[in-house]
Order: sequence, then C-alpha cells, then structure tokens
Amino acid sequence: MSKKQSMSGKMIKLIATDLDGTLLRDDKTISDKDLNTLFRLAENNVIRVAATGRSLYKVNEVLPPEIPFDFIVFSSGGGIYNWNDKKLLVSEHFEKELSVEVCLFLVELDLNFIAFKPIPENNQFLYHKKSVNCSEFENYLKRHKGDFSELDIDNYSSYAGQFMSIIPNDDSLFNLISDKLNSAFNRIRVIRTTSPVDDRFIWLEIFPESVSKGHGIRWLCDSLDIAYSETAGIGNDYNDIDMLDFVGYPFILGHSPSGLHDRYYSVIETNNQNGFSKVLELLQV
Repeated sequence: MSKKQSMSGKMIKLIATDLDGTLLRDDKTISDKDLNTLFRLAENNVIRVAATGRSLYKVNEVLPPEIPFDFIVFSSGGGIYNWNDKKLLVSEHFEKELSVEVCLFLVELDLNFIAFKPIPENNQFLYHKKSVNCSEFENYLKRHKGDFSELDIDNYSSYAGQFMSIIPNDDSLFNLISDKLNSAFNRIRVIRTTSPVDDRFIWLEIFPESVSKGHGIRWLCDSLDIAYSETAGIGNDYNDIDMLDFVGYPFILGHSPSGLHDRYYSVIETNNQNGFSKVLELLQV
C-alpha cells in the first residue's frame, strides 16, 4: 500500500535521512551542496536526524564532529545519540535467554552469522561459519579484522545487540528464512539490507522487536513534542521501510529498488547527484 499524503500546506519540523546510499556518496563523503542543505535546515529550526544501520563507532568513521546533525538513530534504531551533547539517550539489546535461543536456531539453519555485542560495544562481534563458504561473509571478516572472535556455541551465554546473517540476494531465500525466524520467535524483528559492498548479497539482520529506525524517530518525536505528520524521511533501501512508513513525507532516491518506487515519493537523483538536497527542494524546507 502506498504511504503518501498530500504535500499541500505541509509543515516539516524533523528530517531523517539514511546515510549509506542516501546522504553519503559512494566514496562515503557528503557533497558540498548536501552539506549546505544540512546547515540551512538549522536556520529553519528543523531537527536533523541521521537514521542508519551503522553502529555509533561506524558512524564516527564517516561523520566528523562538525557535520551538522542533531541526533543519530544508529544500529537501525537500537540506539539514539544526541550528536551535539555527545550523549547516549537510548540503547536496546536482546536479553540473555532470547539471545541464546536465536543463536542456536541460526546454527540449526546452517547460516553464516554474526552476534554483535550490546551497545556501545556493538562494533565487536562473535561469528559462526556454516558448512558452505560465502565470499561476502569472508570479506566482511577481513574488513573487520581485530573486532571479532569465533563463537563457541557450546559455551555461548551472553547478551547480544543484534544478529546478522549474510545470504545470497534472493527474495525467496530471504522470505523463507525470515518466515522461519518469525514463526519460531515472537519478540524479534527481521530487517533486510542490500549489502553496500556487494549487491549480490543480503544482510539479514535480527533485532529485538522494539528496534527499528521508525521506532527511533517516534521516540524523538515524542521527546521533542513533534507531530508525526510533521516529519520527512529519505532512504534508498529495504532497511529504510520502517522509517519511511512512519514519517509523514517518505522519499526514496532514484537508484532505490524498483519495488519501493510505487510505495513512496521518489526523485530521479541518486546519492551521487545531491538527491538529499533535491528532496528538500521539493519539500520547500
């Protein structure tokens, strides 16, 4: 179902944007035009939120302190951070019992997966390899050398911030695994992310049921007394759906998967073509 409302007479008090593939260009920088747009939003008293799947540790790799955001909804909503005050406001994780149950279930499914530590140490993780090799999983481990150790399933008894399995980019496979997880557990949320490194693969992420970008933005709206209808969101992939379904004015960029274009407002510009600024021009913010 399309999630759009008329843009006539709109008032926007909060803008939330994804980072990778949306605000960030492919080289992980922000264009001068988009940066100027972020500064201008403050002049119009608009709250600026980065809503990302990155951990806070990974956010700091691409956002220098002077980048003008107000809040960061990170780890797909697992944490909320005041960017100006440098203060962690919210953090969520799996309780120990559920964490162990999910871990054992993923082993039974014979999946390559990662168990991330709870916030704020969720750049560190344990990993488990399945019986068949996966090139993207191996490359993920190489990119994060020093941040992980192998999971000892017989002695695993720990909290986890989230789980992630890397699988081929196949809708049927994702839906099959997601359905199995949702049938086995009623306190989880399964989120799909196209790998930002190799689009032949999907990152199937598993969070506590209360975690999503949309829930994070809702928390900010309630805290700041902002009407949900006075919000806009900008994204480019399936992991932005919770955010886009929550905000009053949801936008995707031109390179987003075709299945999202009928559901939300869209622009033809991409993350490499100042798509973020184009959306703000259309919103007249």
